[in-house]
Amino acid sequence: MLETLRERLLSVQQDFTSGTAQYSPEFSAGLELLSRYEDAWATLHKGAKDCAKAGELVDSEVVMLSAHWERKRSSLVELQDQLQQIPGFLADLECLTASLARLEANFEEMESHLLCLEDLCEQCELERHKCVQTLQLENYKKTKRKELETFKAELDAEHAQKVLDMEHTQQMKLKERQKFFEEAFQQDMEQYLSTGYLQIAERRGKF
Repeated sequence: MLETLRERLLSVQQDFTSGTAQYSPEFSAGLELLSRYEDAWATLHKGAKDCAKAGELVDSEVVMLSAHWERKRSSLVELQDQLQQIPGFLADLECLTASLARLEANFEEMESHLLCLEDLCEQCELERHKCVQTLQLENYKKTKRKELETFKAELDAEHAQKVLDMEHTQQMKLKERQKFFEEAFQQDMEQYLSTGYLQIAERRGKF
């Protein structure tokens, strides 16, 4: 706007300058006044330009400051959103803590079951070992029983043989004794028949 006004004043000044060349010198005061106005307007125009530059600088600073505070505002809004999410996060954390507590209890229960299972496995292993030992003992008893029966049979056979041998020996002795007594009786009879006297007492000590 100031530039347009200045152009109009310059146009008026040119008109006065061209007109005063033809008129009397009393118009020189008006020309001087116009010249002063022109200088004043030039000063105003320069000041306006400086103000415009300063305004542009201030505007850029304001834009930068606005962008800075916009970023701050965005960060603040984001922080506010995060703060609003804290109760939900705390609730989720509490739920997770409860789940961890239940999981820990389940782990403890599982560990207890595993210990029981380990005990059962040890008992089963012990029972299996006892069964194996029992089976081995039974087999050993059977083997020893067979050996005992065999040994007993051998003893019985040996005893029977000894009994037979003893009976045979006894029979032989009895036969010998019988034969001895028969011979002695025969001798006694012959002695008695020949002499009328028996010597039985002398032979009794031999048997």
